[in-house]
Amino acid sequence: MQRFWLFIYILFSLTIVPILAQSSVPDLPQRTATVRATQALNFGDMTILSGSSGGTVTVDQNGSRSQTGSVILLNLGNQVQPAIFEVKICPGRMINVTFPTTTILTGSNGGSMVLNLGPTNIGGSGSSFVSNKGCDDIHLIQVGGTLTVGSIGTNPGGLYSGTFSLTFVQQ
Repeated sequence: MQRFWLFIYILFSLTIVPILAQSSVPDLPQRTATVRATQALNFGDMTILSGSSGGTVTVDQNGSRSQTGSVILLNLGNQVQPAIFEVKICPGRMINVTFPTTTILTGSNGGSMVLNLGPTNIGGSGSSFVSNKGCDDIHLIQVGGTLTVGSIGTNPGGLYSGTFSLTFVQQ
């Protein structure tokens, strides 16, 4: 009869020990980054002088706008703003951010413009940052750019739009 109880005791011990070991392991922090685009890059309203060859409009990563050439900046209600991406990643992890340096915007009435992207608030394409915040805190990546505006014949009035992507690689 003692052998029978001994056998049950060993079986019970083997069953309990793994359950206790599993419940004492803490949850590990999130290992992957989450990224969400929250704001589009917008250059606001502008026009160019008739008969001119155009110029550029720049919106920096902080949302400040400037121009060169024959571009006239207008304040007609379209808000000037950098693109913003929200990144969540646990402390000590490094993120490398890359993006194409140019993209093409197409006009609603014809024409196209070249958008040169960057820099961001962490630098140009290929820049990295190391998270120094908690796992649930947000890092903001702000992106500016320079738009090349041609003559009225090349770039008739209208809405110009396009897309670009940023790639976030956790290292």
